Amino acid sequence: MIAEQTLFVTVLLLHDKEKVYLKGKDKIVPPFRFGVEDVATKMWFHKLAYPGQCLTNSHLDIIFYYLRKKGKYAKEPKTESHWILGRLNIEERRMYMYNSLSTAMKDSAAIKACQPFAVLLPHFFALFDEFKKENKPVCLDPFEVVKVDGLPQQTSNDCGCFVASFAEYFIDMKPIPPIFDVEKHRDRLAVLFYKYARMKEVDFIDSEDEAPPKGPKKNLS
Repeated sequence: MIAEQTLFVTVLLLHDKEKVYLKGKDKIVPPFRFGVEDVATKMWFHKLAYPGQCLTNSHLDIIFYYLRKKGKYAKEPKTESHWILGRLNIEERRMYMYNSLSTAMKDSAAIKACQPFAVLLPHFFALFDEFKKENKPVCLDPFEVVKVDGLPQQTSNDCGCFVASFAEYFIDMKPIPPIFDVEKHRDRLAVLFYKYARMKEVDFIDSEDEAPPKGPKKNLS
């Protein structure tokens, strides 16, 4: 493509710099359509290709039109994502971090991800008087981020399932077992949600948040 463009631009060049193309040979028919503007002369490409020439408004309009498209549709750089669970204990002023992929590098990245929450949450609680509700003195120092050790570790891309199960063990007030059958937990979650979805369809069951708001009671008197 570059070789073709160079040939296209240079094939009809003259020695006279004021008259680059032979008379009548500068036209492009039909004109090239570039979204924001049509280009109907070969001189447009000559000015773009060779240094020492000022680019026109037309050049910059077309170039930035495609740069905006490139920015809009370009693929985002591939980044590695990983789920972790954070559990906040206001009384201890600690944020406990549950990581199913514990290495020195992963733990450092996970603690770094928790730090903004550790800094902002004390200000949030102070703003809404949560410390007063807990009879705690107002302190805006960041919460301590503590890594929880002894957790089962993932061997594949199962961090989301681990996070969900860690949270459920905590809600049920059960210790997290050191051995974790991820296939069993995935099957269980899939069956539970499928069963719940079918019950909603068949028996018209709504959870509290999904139920429509109740209207005002009618006065029957």
